Amino acid sequence: MKKVLTLLMVTVFVISTLSGCGKNKDTNASKGTDVSAVNQTAEEETKETAAEATKETAEGTSDKVPAYEEMAAKFPTDAANDNPSIEGGTLKVALVDSSAFAGVLNPCFYEDEYDNQILTWFTEPIISYDENFVADQDGAATYEYDKDAKTITLHMREGVKWHDGEPVTLDDLVFAYEVICDKDYEGLRYDDSVTNVVGAEEYHKGTADTISGLELSKDKMTLTIHFKDFYPSILVGGFWTNPIPRHYYEGIAIKDMAADPKTRQNPIGFGPFKVKNVVPGESVELERFDDYWMGKPKLDGVVVTVVNPDLVPSAMEEGKYDVAEFSTQQYPNYTNPTNYQYIGEIQTVFSYTGFKLGKWDQAKNENIYDSNCKMANVKLRQAIGYAVDNETIGQQLYSGLRFLATTVITPRHGAYQNKELAGYNYDPEKAKKLLDEAGYLDVDGDGFREDPSGKPFTVTWATMDGENADAYAQYKIQNWADVGLKVELYNGRLTEFNAFYDAVEGDDPAIDMYDGAWQTGYDPNPASLWGHNSSANYTRYTSENFDTIIKDISSDKGWDNDFLSKRYHDWQQQFFDEVPAIPTLWRMRLKAVNSRVKNYTMTETDIKQTEHLIELTAEEPAKK
Repeated sequence: MKKVLTLLMVTVFVISTLSGCGKNKDTNASKGTDVSAVNQTAEEETKETAAEATKETAEGTSDKVPAYEEMAAKFPTDAANDNPSIEGGTLKVALVDSSAFAGVLNPCFYEDEYDNQILTWFTEPIISYDENFVADQDGAATYEYDKDAKTITLHMREGVKWHDGEPVTLDDLVFAYEVICDKDYEGLRYDDSVTNVVGAEEYHKGTADTISGLELSKDKMTLTIHFKDFYPSILVGGFWTNPIPRHYYEGIAIKDMAADPKTRQNPIGFGPFKVKNVVPGESVELERFDDYWMGKPKLDGVVVTVVNPDLVPSAMEEGKYDVAEFSTQQYPNYTNPTNYQYIGEIQTVFSYTGFKLGKWDQAKNENIYDSNCKMANVKLRQAIGYAVDNETIGQQLYSGLRFLATTVITPRHGAYQNKELAGYNYDPEKAKKLLDEAGYLDVDGDGFREDPSGKPFTVTWATMDGENADAYAQYKIQNWADVGLKVELYNGRLTEFNAFYDAVEGDDPAIDMYDGAWQTGYDPNPASLWGHNSSANYTRYTSENFDTIIKDISSDKGWDNDFLSKRYHDWQQQFFDEVPAIPTLWRMRLKAVNSRVKNYTMTETDIKQTEHLIELTAEEPAKK
């Protein structure tokens, strides 16, 4: 999972069973193994499911091009550069953040986008994916599957090495599963996609010494994974594919692993670059891994350095960095750069206002909804959604690079999106009517509503500090005040990034609602973010309706295209009706890329591995 940064640094967690958790790449990995007929069928069937769903959801929709498509068309996804390359060189990457990065550099444990941006230079999943997010045969492992047997069989390529020279085997993937399923694991990845593996729950409970559904060959190069249910989203990131080195972590307890120096200071992977030096919270220096399985990388190394968002424009003009994510607020003042270019794409990201509606029970690994909690009234939550003008926020605060979100399924997953939903668009009169109906009335005439019992009513809202965060917060607070809701900031102020997620994850009882964002990865299956047993479901909301629909999506019934499309649409309608959260904005991501950089692509990390192909055309970054 991964937190992503936005205008206000409203950070995005990323939830996915993939290592980049939604960061995608598009160019090519090595083609060492032929695709078998059964594998072709796997990809074709999953693509067919998406294509059929897209056709169905498109029927009856407007011919008007959505704003996000118009904006996306303005930016290429690859940096253009026809100049001759130099030998080697060091790529200078800005990690744009107003806080220090956490430094949890292990795929099983990291939780935010900043750590992920570092991880993607030296780790990768063993499976690669195509442009439709469907698993293909170009990764470090190939696969085949059997719907009837409910299995996926992985075959590890020979010659894939960890950075310490040890071979990568599928026992390392088994080890990752054992870590995630251990009773002492407290990360976000023990979710429905993992418990769908036969034996995972028994291992977690301590009633089994092994995960029975992981069938490893004697040479450790073939692994058959047995699933309880086998459904299409398994082939779009719906199973864990990030090994971690068993030999490297030998003797380290699971509860200590995230904080161990082998995670924080000296992590290893099998990606194109290996970690040379970590300055905690500030920078990571990486050097070329000559034995990378797809060939020796073109660069000598990469340096990733934390840079405050305010400093990015001047730093790019001065040639201090080669690549930096560019603020949507700063972009309008720098639309015609001379020494760098912009690339961009629509992300698998949505921002949302979430309501705290219960607690997480770690012992039972489930969310416990409290029907008597402060925000339990559905009409109150709906009114909070209709009261905010998110379209104006996207236009004015995000320079038109954020767009009103009508659902928590993003445009990148348009095949599953219920495009008939209008979402919670700006309608203050409707918000007032809903509040009146729910009994929230201004009894004393002070302009703010009391609760249905006539007592003073204040909503405590947590949102993050960062660039333009104050303007964002005050705008929304005023929107809510306009319909008579008194909303105050958690602790009376904007909250620092790490402290924010500590409080939200920890279910601080002082928080009534919060603004966050998720990068969903390849698989839009709602089980990962909103499921009964998902620790990432920070709202803690559960319902029988949700459980029933999610169970259908995560079943073999999903191989029926019509059925799968309908249940995704049903779930989005149910989410809109029950409103545990308000989807607010979808977004574009912009990166500034120095004119000396070649073969750099915006389409990010987990689709195809391409960092080894990046080249430079000059010794130092170009200056304005």
